[in-house]
Amino acid sequence: MIKIDKTDKLYKYLENLGVNDIDSIYNELATNGRYKPKDIHIYFMSKFQPSMTNECDESDLEKILDYHVDLKKIKKISESKLNLLLKQFEDTRDSNIREEIINSKLKDVLYLCINYHTLHKDVDIQDLVQVANIGLIEALNHYKTKAKINFNDYILYWIREKIIEEFEEKENGKH
Repeated sequence: MIKIDKTDKLYKYLENLGVNDIDSIYNELATNGRYKPKDIHIYFMSKFQPSMTNECDESDLEKILDYHVDLKKIKKISESKLNLLLKQFEDTRDSNIREEIINSKLKDVLYLCINYHTLHKDVDIQDLVQVANIGLIEALNHYKTKAKINFNDYILYWIREKIIEEFEEKENGKH
C-alpha cells in the first residue's frame, strides 16, 4: 500500500501529465505499489505496448518510413539542455526552440511508431507517424516545466492518447 504522502504525489503527477482517467490509472498504479516517475514511465510504456528491445538502426527507419528527414543529422540532446530548452520555449514560444525540441525527440517518436506498428500491422505507418507527431507537438504546447514532470513521460502519454483516439475513431467509423 502507498503511504499518504506518496499517494498525493502520485495523484498530482498524473494530474500534471494531463491524464484523462486519473482515478483508474491511479488505482492501478497504487494497487501494484508503483508510484515513482520511473514506474509511471514503465506503466505507460506497457500500456502503449512497444517493445524497445527490438530497435531498428537509422537506415531501417528511413526504409520503413520513407521519411524525408536525414535522421543522421538529428542530434539527441542532453536532459539538462532539453530542460533548459523547455523552459525557454515555455517563456518565449520561440518557433526555433520548438523545432529543436521536436527534432530531438523525432527518433523516439519513430521508434514508438515502429514498435506499435509491429503489434498493429493494419495501421498505416505513415498515418501513425503523423498522429504521433501531433501528439508530440500537443505535449510540447501543454507542457509546464514548473510541474516537474519528466518530459519523456509527458510526450509518451500524449502520443499514446493521440494514437488511441485516432485509430479508435477510424475503427468506429467516425473518421
